[in-house]
Amino acid sequence: MRPLAIVGLAALCLLGCERVDYLQLTPDTVVLRQPNNEVWMQAKAMTHTGRQAAHARAAWSIKDPAIATVDESGKVRPVKSGKTEVIATYKEVTASVPVEVIYVEKVEVTPTSLELVEGGDATELKVKVLGPEGRVLTDRSPYYRAVDPKVVSLGKNAAYGLTVGSTTVEVQVDGVKASIPAVVKPEPKGAKK
Repeated sequence: MRPLAIVGLAALCLLGCERVDYLQLTPDTVVLRQPNNEVWMQAKAMTHTGRQAAHARAAWSIKDPAIATVDESGKVRPVKSGKTEVIATYKEVTASVPVEVIYVEKVEVTPTSLELVEGGDATELKVKVLGPEGRVLTDRSPYYRAVDPKVVSLGKNAAYGLTVGSTTVEVQVDGVKASIPAVVKPEPKGAKK
């Protein structure tokens, strides 16, 4: 019985005591664009033969917790714009993946003020969305709002004067807002209808 017990114990150790040579992480890069973004990391502990060590569990950490955080399950969340790394560790084996947080830092609108004519042509609004270090972000969509929608109507990238008065036009991208004053003047007398 004793030799069988030793053989059984050795077999169990081979199954559960596999040597981990490297960690395979997915995804291989993390980009977070908004405060509510989350990415779940996965770490597979691999042997030198390319087999997954079934019972090995990696611990998670982040290089710069001022940029992003990671919890014990591997969920990465953004904190502020910047670059860092998420790190998986199993015993003496580590692996890392780059993490970039790209928040909208500023929204610029041209023109900086609107002078519209009641019932007149639309004025085009040009919106520039800036991220970290002034980098132009082209993957974001602006949301337009007139504080008084009876005075100014907003379409995609355009403002129309509805009635005489003044209001403020707000352009918002991912919670970052730019405001511009808008004045609607009466249609000039004698203008064609």
